[in-house]
Amino acid sequence: MAETPTAGSPRLSRGRRYVPMNVGRFEPIDNRQALVIEIGNRFTKVGCAGEYLPQAIIRTEVSSCKGKMFPVFEKNRDETEQYRYIVRHLLITPKDRRLVIVESVMSPTAERNLLAKALFEAFEVASVLFAPSHLLATFPYGTKTALVIDIGYKETLILPIIEGVTVLNAWEVSSVGGRRIEERALDLLRKHGRIITCKGTTREINDDDVAIFAKNRTVEDVVVRCCFVTSFDRSGQQASSEGVGPGGDAAEGPAEIQLRHGDEILVVPGYVREFVAEVLFDYNEDEKSLPQLILDCVLKCSIDCRRKLLESLILTGGSARMKGLYARLKDELKQMVKSPDRSYASKLGNIDSFKFYLYPNTPLEMIANWLGGSMFGALEVLQYRSTSRDDWTARKTIPDWTNVVVQGA
Repeated sequence: MAETPTAGSPRLSRGRRYVPMNVGRFEPIDNRQALVIEIGNRFTKVGCAGEYLPQAIIRTEVSSCKGKMFPVFEKNRDETEQYRYIVRHLLITPKDRRLVIVESVMSPTAERNLLAKALFEAFEVASVLFAPSHLLATFPYGTKTALVIDIGYKETLILPIIEGVTVLNAWEVSSVGGRRIEERALDLLRKHGRIITCKGTTREINDDDVAIFAKNRTVEDVVVRCCFVTSFDRSGQQASSEGVGPGGDAAEGPAEIQLRHGDEILVVPGYVREFVAEVLFDYNEDEKSLPQLILDCVLKCSIDCRRKLLESLILTGGSARMKGLYARLKDELKQMVKSPDRSYASKLGNIDSFKFYLYPNTPLEMIANWLGGSMFGALEVLQYRSTSRDDWTARKTIPDWTNVVVQGA
């Protein structure tokens, strides 16, 4: 049996010198994490791909030379000025990094191109992916089919996701959102709230107090810390009579809360805390309520997907964190599909099950969109779905689905 030559054997040392196989040139591997940014109407979330939480949550605002705060994307400023503010206030160092921008499908193309111009030309990023927030919201829950309800600050946008595809022709949108909740809170505070002065006397809220509220964001603080969504039965009592109002005869409501207001004390009545969120469920001819938006969106979808969508509801956005919203929304949907006075009974009356994707005791509603972008940004497929710097240099625009339709025509 022939002896196997070893490294120190005479046969190997006297023979032909070992020549390593040429495997070609190795390209350097960029192991840096992609950056994930979600720019909302009120807050911007920034972090790295593969992480569970954003590293920073900042307001989507910049300061003027006079110290006044205003949104980054504001309609009354031209594109050049908006571009300058984006370059100056984007608090990252993304040179030669990949970026994932989590955006709404309703974001204007001009804003998308402005942001891409700032990233490619000022920050010299390697690539950028603009991903739809509603689709990314399904990633943390591990589902391909869901009805994503994004209750944002300026608007509520509902979009069905079926087998990983955004059904764009079935979307529903309304201006009911966080801003409307704060406007209702301020209106109720002016009617029912009061101020306790340093001398112990009580007075009503005046215009000077409202100006201080705006400066200190007091109304936002009241909504986040003190308010909740009342039950379906209590809402019915308020709609049928004024008994649940201040001094009414209905069952005792929640306790009032006192907050510091400079040297004075702001008293937030229980009535205000309980019925601020009713703006989400108000029925009127001009604007749809949150349950109406959901059912109208489902009716636009294929009939064989409707039950699955109503059993796969995902709530996102800061306002979705309000206590009692899930239970109240479920009761409202059940009542609407069974009520003979509404048109939903004939088309959705056989559906009696409404289910939500929910991780208890977690703030996932606030970060679901960003977390989906973090998960996608950690995949190797990111580089094939992104717009590279060379692509931007050649086209100077970010393609979207409308470009595909125009080119296909």
